Amino acid sequence: MEVTINPKLTEHLELRERAFKKHDAKALYQLARIYASMKGKKNEKKAFELYKRSATHGYAEAQFRMGICNENGIGVKQSIQMAITWFIRAEISAASDIADGLDSTDESTRELLRLFREEPRFAEEMDDAAFAKPEPLEYTTIADILCAAEQGDPEAQDCLGHNYYCGSNGLEKNNEEAAYWYHKSAEQGSEAGIHHLAQFYKLTGRYEMAVEWYRRYAELRVGQRNAYLGW
Repeated sequence: MEVTINPKLTEHLELRERAFKKHDAKALYQLARIYASMKGKKNEKKAFELYKRSATHGYAEAQFRMGICNENGIGVKQSIQMAITWFIRAEISAASDIADGLDSTDESTRELLRLFREEPRFAEEMDDAAFAKPEPLEYTTIADILCAAEQGDPEAQDCLGHNYYCGSNGLEKNNEEAAYWYHKSAEQGSEAGIHHLAQFYKLTGRYEMAVEWYRRYAELRVGQRNAYLGW
């Protein structure tokens, strides 16, 4: 009697082989997605465990899913701050993957991104420190930036928000104005505006708001990574 093996079963077994025996980060992630698609707390927990194993290998999509799980308490106790950490790790890994594939990326940049990837806490501290520093205006004036921002330029809106946050270039520090202009920029899809709004909310202690924008920024960066890799 001839026995026919379901191709889907063969495919699943091969996926498990790559995931568990070869420690393939992508396979671990794909297996996690299968468990995540099934109902039940046990499946949620199993998906989380597999996401984590994939994420520890630096797989950006798994790190993003770790952020989602922590943000919403899926398979793990809810932790907004841990979600933010995972979203930051995801965007760093995505940037590193892109940089590794670009001939135009110099070796010092690659090494810095590798360091950030291995030490995300250090990367986060460096990012926060850089964000808190005002940037001098060399080729324009704050009046020109205000005019452009009011006309809807997202980069000018982000710049104006940052000057209000830092109290620089002739503006007094004003967090309400900073939030207003960061939002204007972010809502138009400005990458810098989204990132700065996330940082702003984290540094002002509004983590429930911060996690939303860190999620959006990480999703943007992971999407860029996948588009670059052709996935």
